[in-house]
Amino acid sequence: MTDLANGLSQRRYNVNVFTGSHSNESIPDYLINVKINRAFSPIQPNRSFLSKITSSVFFLLGAFFYIIFNQHRNTTLLIVSNPPYAGILGIFFRIFKGGNYDFLLQDIFPESAVIIGIMHPKGILFKFFDSLIYLTCKYSRNTIVLTHSMAAFLAKKYASSSQKIKVIENWAIVDIPVYEKQDNKFAQQYNLTETFTVLYSGNLGRLHDIETIAEAAKLLKDAPIKFVFIGHGAKIQVLESAIVAGQLKNILLLPYQPRELLPLSLTACDVSLVSLIPCAESIVAPSKLYGMLAAGRAIVALSSQNSYIDQLLVTYKCGINSPPHNPQHLANIVLELSTNSLLVKQMGERARQLYESKYTFKRALDDYEKLLFSDS
Repeated sequence: MTDLANGLSQRRYNVNVFTGSHSNESIPDYLINVKINRAFSPIQPNRSFLSKITSSVFFLLGAFFYIIFNQHRNTTLLIVSNPPYAGILGIFFRIFKGGNYDFLLQDIFPESAVIIGIMHPKGILFKFFDSLIYLTCKYSRNTIVLTHSMAAFLAKKYASSSQKIKVIENWAIVDIPVYEKQDNKFAQQYNLTETFTVLYSGNLGRLHDIETIAEAAKLLKDAPIKFVFIGHGAKIQVLESAIVAGQLKNILLLPYQPRELLPLSLTACDVSLVSLIPCAESIVAPSKLYGMLAAGRAIVALSSQNSYIDQLLVTYKCGINSPPHNPQHLANIVLELSTNSLLVKQMGERARQLYESKYTFKRALDDYEKLLFSDS
């Protein structure tokens, strides 16, 4: 969203952002033409359930007053589904101001809550949020999703609103020059230059099959292979427990890296990992995929057979898909790739070519500009 706001402002649009996110940093120079408004919250943000609920409530209240009292009915309003029920703001904007809105649905909720086990598909909460998302999509000008598989799922679910569903895929959040690993200072810092390195960079969330990767690392603990995880999330404990229980020295855990270091961290490997638990392929889109493509590294994915990720890797020959919950299969793939440097290099080159042809930020920015402002 930072990229999108900045890109639109550089094309001479007046961009105003209202967010529940807090920041201790000053606004970067490249965002000087973007006005950022932050919702008030009485407690400091953290990972606790109470903090998230409180922040969501104050965000919704603040955003409601912001769009009703500070925005003209002709304002181009883009609402992002974080929190997923933020779409109610668009409904209010339509009722109280007579305006239109576009809704960016980053994952299909409440199904995403069901498959990770925090909501029952026949429960009251599911029915409530399902109705809210339906109304949000029904009254939006456009509902934007991140993949064609998400679009197909949503069109089948909300057939009456299917004509409003648009696909705009994500992009790598930074421009990534392709570095050779041996010349990469990040790889040098963590002694990765001479070791076959498998990188997982991003959220270690409940929708990701981290357990299978941890088990594969255990199976390969005596091989000259290093598994590097950069990020955090609910399943970080899976890795921490695996390291202790298996006395694994082939797993390196690192925190999220500053944005300016991403070109180095994402290229400090031979192979990149992306994973989704079964049934998640039509619900979410792992945005880390685009950074991997931009980094010019071979990709090993954990996703169901014939998922959109599987089809992408097969079609463009830039990686290999492995079924979820099969650590031996994943370990065999990684071990085989560690002995075939030519194949790894070729897949990485194809990944970069795919990024340049289909997934650059300019492509996405053009799509958003056309969709948001073509009728303005």
